[in-house]
Amino acid sequence: MKRIINLIIIVISFIGFTSFASNVDIKVSAPGQVSVGERFRLTYQINADVDQFSLPTMAGLQVLGSPSRSQSSSIQIINGKVTQDITITYSYILVANKEGELTIPPATATVNGKNYTSASRKIFVGKASATTANTSHASQNVQGKSTQNNGQIKKSDVYIKAFVNKKDVYLGEQLILTYRIYTKVPVSNLSIDKLSSFSGFWSVDLLGDQKNLKQNRQIINGEEYIVADLKKSALFPQKTGDLDIDPMALTCMVQVQTQRKRTSSNDPFFDSFFNDPFFSNSVRNVEKSLVSNKLKIHVKDLPAASKPVGFNGAVGQLSLGSNIDHKEVMANEAITVKYTISGKGNIDLLPDLKVKFPPDFEVYDPKITTKTRNNKQGVSGYKTYEYTVIPRSAGTYDIPSVTFSYFDPVKKKYESLSSDSYQVKVNKSNNATNNVTYAGASKEDIRYIGKDIRYIYLMPFQLEPFEHFFFGSSLFFILLFSPLLLVFLIILFWKREKKRRGNTSLMKNRNATKVAKKRLKKAYDFMKNHADAEFHNELGQALWGYVSDKFSIPLAELSVDTVHDKLEAKGVAEAVIQEFIDTLNNCEFARFAPDDKDSTMEKVYQQGLEIISKIEDQLK
Repeated sequence: MKRIINLIIIVISFIGFTSFASNVDIKVSAPGQVSVGERFRLTYQINADVDQFSLPTMAGLQVLGSPSRSQSSSIQIINGKVTQDITITYSYILVANKEGELTIPPATATVNGKNYTSASRKIFVGKASATTANTSHASQNVQGKSTQNNGQIKKSDVYIKAFVNKKDVYLGEQLILTYRIYTKVPVSNLSIDKLSSFSGFWSVDLLGDQKNLKQNRQIINGEEYIVADLKKSALFPQKTGDLDIDPMALTCMVQVQTQRKRTSSNDPFFDSFFNDPFFSNSVRNVEKSLVSNKLKIHVKDLPAASKPVGFNGAVGQLSLGSNIDHKEVMANEAITVKYTISGKGNIDLLPDLKVKFPPDFEVYDPKITTKTRNNKQGVSGYKTYEYTVIPRSAGTYDIPSVTFSYFDPVKKKYESLSSDSYQVKVNKSNNATNNVTYAGASKEDIRYIGKDIRYIYLMPFQLEPFEHFFFGSSLFFILLFSPLLLVFLIILFWKREKKRRGNTSLMKNRNATKVAKKRLKKAYDFMKNHADAEFHNELGQALWGYVSDKFSIPLAELSVDTVHDKLEAKGVAEAVIQEFIDTLNNCEFARFAPDDKDSTMEKVYQQGLEIISKIEDQLK
């Protein structure tokens, strides 16, 4: 038995050592395969506050621009103890200059004066394709220039703008930062390359992970724009002076028209309607880089005059409330007293309350609950401090009111709040044997003796023969090595799955039908809601996206002629190909059809379902 106990102690010690030997972890993320001239992202994630980060010299790879640094953190308050988890992310945009297998050497991060290195990564660089070369050339031409791209994309056609609701604020006062995109041309695949780290501010995201941007139309300088909020954050300045908010940088795909098909007719309505650029299939996608403006915020210190005694830096529009569950109890019975601060401001950073209970009360650490609501108007919510106290002696006791002070930036003055005071009558306990005990430094467990005793359960145990030991037996070795075998199988399965998922073309081909059905279902919902514009847009994306994913056709090469050639090369019947093309045209024409919208949408929807099923049957 002693040998078994010693083995368990060794295993536990080893597990503890491996789990906590290193607190700083650097994760590296990069694609496994790229082409020459193709831009890709290299990301480092560090779970600590980094003093300095150094990227090594990489042969065959070129770094485009400065790195993007972002920070996310979370705070937990348990029994009055505050813990914070930090994640620092460094993102680099690289481009490969030569073919072959290239190695990204380890990067170095300095944390609290100590250096930590990341793992190295290998990337296979293949030959450059025509699409990659054209995209790379286009992105270099449009970045940071106000001239037109191929004479078609102007700086005023699509841009992003950053603005705040106020530029002159007090220390700790909430302000709303918005990044908004304005566009007159179709855009897609928005990817944020650089975002401000909001140095000097405590930031809270107000939009969350939204999949679809809410759009609206605005007239600016006599021209109509599609406008959408890309990011909205609530900022709380933590220091005074002039603070800078760095610009946001992003890349997107802009759809441009290369030529316009013209038709001639004696009917002026016919010419103006069917010669619209919407009906031209000669379009291509161009990658464009956008950069917002830089903002400067002036932060004023809180006024020193009339500052209340005990002020702890709370800023906002707040209120204080309290309640008690019992005002008359027996000795050694628990009482719960709650204090709640609610309102608008940085609820997470509200200070603890100073509550004075009578000396004869046994006071436990408060249970602190924070609930915030994030919307476009900012951060609001409440913070509750729940105290559990036990009076030990009979008598009448007073719980004084709690005073809380904060600064109201709207009224530009300090406000002091006071909670209700309570008088508690404690009667002498009639049960002399009703003892209460508690254990532990945090005094969280209150137990009544006589209710927590469990009697020994008697049963016919199975006895082992003398000198029969589990240690060294076959079952012992099976249980000892089975976790290693399980870990090996998991790693093998993970590598196989990672290799399969790394094949982007294969994954798109397998999921083409599934994605098309999801979009058709969404189009069906729009049809039921009589939203004809959204219906035709979703149906068109379902048909075009299905062909692009099924036959690995890049967006830049997607056209009616390309679709015809790909379907014909796969052995699809000419009648089915023509029916698919007719369905695409019907979807476009139905958008502006003057007849019954509902019947037209139903007809086009059925055509879309049938033609995808026919193509799937032809490809089997």
